[in-house]
Amino acid sequence: MNNPMEAILVTSPVKRTGQDQVQLALFETDGTARIVPKRAAAQADLAALTSTAAAGATPTKAEFDKVVVDLGTTRTLINALLTKMRTANQLAP
Repeated sequence: MNNPMEAILVTSPVKRTGQDQVQLALFETDGTARIVPKRAAAQADLAALTSTAAAGATPTKAEFDKVVVDLGTTRTLINALLTKMRTANQLAP
């Protein structure tokens, strides 16, 4: 294991009445508490799409181009979200 952590079992004085889960405290090797799961940086929501349904049976070039722009915008947002999740160690690199 490349990232050794120390685990401490929290006993009954901290346990709430009727609580069945065991609480676990994790610490980094420098002694600081590790928040599990670690929160990723905030990510803005996807803006409103610019494309609409085609007016006729066949989309025009302008209608198609709007779909291409929306796809590129969505791809950029998803990649930014994945990068933030990897930075927070929520996804493997």
